[in-house]
Amino acid sequence: MHDQSPIHPDDQGQPLSGMKILVVEDEALIAMEVEEMIAALGAEIVGSFSRVTDALEAVERESVAGAVLDVQLDGATTLSLVDVLLGRNCPILFVTGGAPESIPENYRQLPRLSKPFNQVDFVRSAKLIFGRR
Repeated sequence: MHDQSPIHPDDQGQPLSGMKILVVEDEALIAMEVEEMIAALGAEIVGSFSRVTDALEAVERESVAGAVLDVQLDGATTLSLVDVLLGRNCPILFVTGGAPESIPENYRQLPRLSKPFNQVDFVRSAKLIFGRR
């Protein structure tokens, strides 16, 4: 993920300004980098969770405009959270180290970045998926 210079809000604009984005990732370094990129795009981070139960509680408390989710979290999946978010028409970006086949077929239409991913691809995907339409 470390291949470009840092994102500067003035250079990139803040297309996600005012949006609340949920981050669910069990690898601390990746979570931190995702949070930094999302924040540089102007969004507010709604916690960074490594457990689905904690993320579900946050979704009940907060109005979430988008979510960046790892599919597998230490033996569990985020699919129950995906169902809740989709029920609220919340856009989702999967970030996963697993093969596309590791995602159940009915979720494969959701946008996905494979780990490791680079900053340019992440920012492009986040703008496209979470940007106001």
